[in-house]
Amino acid sequence: MYRIATIAVLLSLAACSGGSDPAAEEDGDAPMAAESDPAAEPVVLNAVPEPFHGRWDFSEDTCADPASEMRLDIAADLITYYESAAIPMTVTETEPGALTVVHSFSGEGEEWEETLAYELSEDGDRLTVHSPDGSMSIRMRCPN
Repeated sequence: MYRIATIAVLLSLAACSGGSDPAAEEDGDAPMAAESDPAAEPVVLNAVPEPFHGRWDFSEDTCADPASEMRLDIAADLITYYESAAIPMTVTETEPGALTVVHSFSGEGEEWEETLAYELSEDGDRLTVHSPDGSMSIRMRCPN
């Protein structure tokens, strides 16, 4: 009896699965599997890539001020903000010109982890930093 009930359940599930439509396959209308775009898949990197390196700030005037609160310095293995420094623990390129970075921060006697997203403008002269709370800031690349 148990075997018959199991077979009945399996047959009813098979009937509900929809199966394939031979007529649709003959006409070429069969659903196609979605192709993944390897360029769109996130890539984990060993360090912050070179296009993001440099000094970033609000304006050219604030670039010259070492005490600017918007100052941001990015190197391959160190990111420094106004009163804190961060070691990138995980760097993921989510698309060309866009990163998500898990940071190990320290500053003002405290340590914490935070994930931020960085996005370069097409010309590489503007950097948008997205915070977990949804806020963002836009900085310009400082002249050397």
